[in-house]
Amino acid sequence: MPLEAESAPAEVVPEANPTERVVQPPEADRFPQVPAEVAVSQRTGQPVRSGGGCVPNLVTLLFVAATVGAIALFAVIVQNPYSSLNPFPPFTPLPIIVTATFLPPTATLEPSPGPTATFTPLPPESIAASSVQFVLQGDTPSFTANTNDQGCNWLSIAGSVTDSAGAGLSGYRVKIAGAGRDETVFSGSASSYGVGGFELVLGNIPAEQSYVVQLQTPQGEAVSAEYAVLTRADCAANVMILRFVQVGVPQP
Repeated sequence: MPLEAESAPAEVVPEANPTERVVQPPEADRFPQVPAEVAVSQRTGQPVRSGGGCVPNLVTLLFVAATVGAIALFAVIVQNPYSSLNPFPPFTPLPIIVTATFLPPTATLEPSPGPTATFTPLPPESIAASSVQFVLQGDTPSFTANTNDQGCNWLSIAGSVTDSAGAGLSGYRVKIAGAGRDETVFSGSASSYGVGGFELVLGNIPAEQSYVVQLQTPQGEAVSAEYAVLTRADCAANVMILRFVQVGVPQP
């Protein structure tokens, strides 16, 4: 019997591995808990300490304090821009210093008394000697200060006309000329100087001025010589007083 052809060994087919079973680890094993004091940064992979730190609190407190301080500084600068805390103070103009040069004291001169007015009769060429019935009493006039409400704002010639017994005579003309004036006042028109008193206001400022004074009858006839007088620029002597006294009567 012929030998049967030796048959080829049968192909060994590996048995299919049974389906591997995937075992899922427990949740706790998959994501183990990280200790609270050590965490890993997902971006850098470096451990990060967390929880319980005081540094963030200090930083926050410093920031709050700095903010409050800045607000307080701003309020101070607003109220007083010239405060030394203001890093940009407004422009302050330089002070203007005025220096004074004092002159040495000068001696104060005492005012010298004004000139004394004397009565100088002018030559009565147009008046007969027998017509001179009045003369001025005394050699010099008297002066006084004005007593009304004008005070020193005054200058006048005043006086009186009396007979030989001292009784006042009214109605006589007192002619006063000089310093651009030529006026006449009547005796008896200023009772403050007596019954035969008169006064002519010359201005409102005491001044030294020359005048010629003559007494005339009510009709304008001269009964005294012409007298040159000089007023004073003095508040204590801004009224000149002239006293005409009768000394004779006209001769036939």
